Amino acid sequence: MKKALLLSILFLSSFSVLAQDIAITATQSEIFKDKRKHTELLFSDNDDNGGFVTVRASVNGFSGRPKEYIIEYYGSDLKLVQEKVIDVDGNIINGMKVQGGKVYLMEVALVKDEEIYSFNILEAALNDFNFKKKTLFTLNEDEIKKYFGFVLGVIFVNNGLDQEDTDRFGEITFSKNGNFFCVNFDLKGKEEQKQRLYVFNKNFEKVFEKDFKRDIKDRLFDFENLDVDDNTGEVYLLGKVYENDSRRKKSKGKANYHFELYKISKDNQQSISFKTEENFIGSLFTLRSDDRISCAGFYSEKNDYRYKGVARFDIDPNTMQVIKKSFQPFSDQFMKDKYGKVKDKELHNLKFRSGFLSPQGDVIINAEEYFAVYHTSMGMNGMMNSYTSYHYNDIISVKINKEGELVWARNINKNQGTTRNNKGDYLSFSSTVVNNDTYIFINCSDKIKKLRNDRLLFKGASIKKSNLYVIKIDQEGNYSYKNIVGHKDSDVAFYVRQGISASPEGDEMVFIGRKNSKKQFLKLSIL
Repeated sequence: MKKALLLSILFLSSFSVLAQDIAITATQSEIFKDKRKHTELLFSDNDDNGGFVTVRASVNGFSGRPKEYIIEYYGSDLKLVQEKVIDVDGNIINGMKVQGGKVYLMEVALVKDEEIYSFNILEAALNDFNFKKKTLFTLNEDEIKKYFGFVLGVIFVNNGLDQEDTDRFGEITFSKNGNFFCVNFDLKGKEEQKQRLYVFNKNFEKVFEKDFKRDIKDRLFDFENLDVDDNTGEVYLLGKVYENDSRRKKSKGKANYHFELYKISKDNQQSISFKTEENFIGSLFTLRSDDRISCAGFYSEKNDYRYKGVARFDIDPNTMQVIKKSFQPFSDQFMKDKYGKVKDKELHNLKFRSGFLSPQGDVIINAEEYFAVYHTSMGMNGMMNSYTSYHYNDIISVKINKEGELVWARNINKNQGTTRNNKGDYLSFSSTVVNNDTYIFINCSDKIKKLRNDRLLFKGASIKKSNLYVIKIDQEGNYSYKNIVGHKDSDVAFYVRQGISASPEGDEMVFIGRKNSKKQFLKLSIL
């Protein structure tokens, strides 16, 4: 029966899923073998014709060190067109861009004989993958922080706005439409914060190079993120600055830090400092529109590790003045979603996953209750055994309008976990926003549990019994859901944490599915 279902559904060009007002077309590739057991998706970009290019790292299952990079080009029919393997030899691929029928890889390579780092562009046509190297600039090895030698070949660059890793080695940030990009290096300097910024246009011509310096001890400055203006190439750098020569979170009951936003161009630098006053904010991220730059994050009234609601600061990019700020507590609806009734309670373990800024100026934030647990036990042989389990629980989705008002806040009850050091690539979620509606993609059991007070719980499932669901939150905050691919209809589980946005509008998503050596792609088109 399963084979017949595969023949009748999986290998057809597409099938439609409709649930209330959810309309999604799903296309699945054929299942094929992948000899590489452990890989990590680093980057992806679309070719403007329905196809896409991916960059994966093949890693050693024991050490986690990358061995090679796999560059693959898939057509609109999800069939492999080209493949290229690049060995890891003192180099990391930090970015990728597809434009004009070509693919460009951004590479940082250590030239040992010369004791320099070389930033290179590897260019190739999509139809041949015959890469040619061009060096854009070099840095002396002794300028870079020593721990970057460890970063080479160990730490992966995440796709999207994940805030786990800051000051990453040669981090690349693209402007909204890819007209400019900035390469950011953290430089040595215990007594001051130093970062070197290189800005290039889409033709890889250097617009400017500048050293950002802040006269504060390096340990007292947390780099948050960069944003690049799509029209001018100007860079907006956001940092969290600790006060009183201490990294304490709190001093006399108030936050012992403030945030600073810098606008950096070739010939000028402006800044603004803003304090969170009695509230505590663990971190912020920036989102850029035509008339403002928004800094958003979660806040607490108690400390950095609890969350009462969402904060938003809007800054005029011309005057670099705060034009609006708001602290919006989670709504009663949100608390009912989570607890079944309204409670005066703060959340914890929130992990920011994605942020979106609509043309109307609305900010949408999606986060997750995520934490890891380290387990130890005494074995029968007297030796200590240990492993780490990873937990991906409730999803938090919040929308704030241009006026700083909370439009809606929803909590999606979810319970997922792993054991024995398996990070569960098929767990967590991906999201996108289309026509002001939010779409969240998760893997879970087909047995949706009903909780008290008309609530639902999406429960975790093993790879063999994992189903791909979509949850849609409309403009008013109402949500519906639908099972897109059931576990009986597929031999793989799709890695929802590594979802690829395959179109500039965000209305196409691509997921890689894996089970052992089996591999498959799924493309979803939101109608």
